Amino acid sequence: MVSQHDRHFKPGTMLFPLRKYLSGPQRHFLDAYLKPGISALDLGSGPGFFTIRMSEQIGSNGIVYAVDGDETAVARLRERSDNLSIKNIRAFVSSATDIPFVQTGSIDVLFSNGLLCCMLGHKKAVSEMIRVMKSDGIGFISVTKVLRNDGLGVAKGEWKEIKNSFNVVEEGSSIMMDWAIVSKLEVSNK
Repeated sequence: MVSQHDRHFKPGTMLFPLRKYLSGPQRHFLDAYLKPGISALDLGSGPGFFTIRMSEQIGSNGIVYAVDGDETAVARLRERSDNLSIKNIRAFVSSATDIPFVQTGSIDVLFSNGLLCCMLGHKKAVSEMIRVMKSDGIGFISVTKVLRNDGLGVAKGEWKEIKNSFNVVEEGSSIMMDWAIVSKLEVSNK
């Protein structure tokens, strides 16, 4: 269920062409880890700024799940996919805290760019991210600094807790955001 307290941006804002110049870490991650035929999840996809690129990179034998809580944004993504004759995107209106349509351990590449700053239930969303990732899966998670302390955002201490839920492969920071490339923590059999 989508929370009425989630933050949504107008789809046109999320598709702003100059955004590509502000998305260096995201583009580098996608270029490094998206391969033909894999399964990917764009969690907090909005109207598909990154989803379309992900779809193109994994090709017709792969699948991209696109999830966003904003019905208008998902409708725009579906329209864009149809106009481009893209068949490997499965778009859903849902909260990141509840994505039962994505099977456990099925995602090779998780991409969650700025989602956690726009919703309540960060811990449950992180739990779902971990649930759907393959044991050898990789993910990109980012949070904005600008919206850090408004009740929906991710405070510095919580960002540290979120990263501790994963094995951090690489992390960085810019004026606008903190980001991390993550993999699942190994579970020991004691």
